[in-house]
Amino acid sequence: MFRLATIAAAVFLAVPAWAQINVRLDLERDRYLLFESMVATVEIQNYSAGPVQLVDQESAPWLKFEITRNTGERIGIVGSGFLGGTVTLEPGQTLAKSINLVAYYQIREPGRYRIRALAKIGNLGSAFASREQTVDVVAGRQMFNKSAGFKDESGTEGLRNYVLLEVQLGRQVWLYARVEDQGGNIYGVIPLGEWVTFSAPKADTDKDGNFHTLHQAQPRHFRYSIISPKAGVLKRQSLSNYNSLPNLTRSEDGQVKVIGGESMDRSPRLPQSTKTP
Repeated sequence: MFRLATIAAAVFLAVPAWAQINVRLDLERDRYLLFESMVATVEIQNYSAGPVQLVDQESAPWLKFEITRNTGERIGIVGSGFLGGTVTLEPGQTLAKSINLVAYYQIREPGRYRIRALAKIGNLGSAFASREQTVDVVAGRQMFNKSAGFKDESGTEGLRNYVLLEVQLGRQVWLYARVEDQGGNIYGVIPLGEWVTFSAPKADTDKDGNFHTLHQAQPRHFRYSIISPKAGVLKRQSLSNYNSLPNLTRSEDGQVKVIGGESMDRSPRLPQSTKTP
């Protein structure tokens, strides 16, 4: 069963006895596809008798994450890290921040990662940390790979490589689309929804360089997605096969569309957690 992974607070450095600061780290799941967004939500709670200040100092953020691999390797920050500005927390107040760790840290290889959040309280000169959480980052299994040319808004031509991947998340198998260029730069990893593995997914690119996918999510439920060369989601559609079977088709002029099926107008939801009891 999926359940939210909630991490209780712990004091990182010695602080005055009156300073009651709790830091809590929440991650949606404990298993992610490589380069998928990994959103961490951090809550800082001020239970002390006076206000506390959270201040970025000389481009050094007050909120950091300590991330290490099972090998002991420390994961570095991309650029200056997450800058949260100046925040004052009055007694009893709680501040929540959500950060995509993949955007700010060099999580670039499959493996197991240990993560904890560190919040520095400026007027106390002390740091507080959440308890550590462990996540697995997996490469997934490649099912489809195709390159397509496109033109951007200025008319400049480019080339994108689209990869369709499957990954096990708890008891579910999910499909993802990865968008990259020929140099290996990743523009995005987009979840397409759960997949019924006895039905082969279909994928193709159109004349504008967009990526179309159609797969079966449940016994009578199909999902159709269109992904742009910039890794934007242009369309998500849920279809049934009650009266006709949906099928992905390509015309002679390079247009790709779904023929058949009936719209269900429901969007996929990511699983909340793959934590086991």
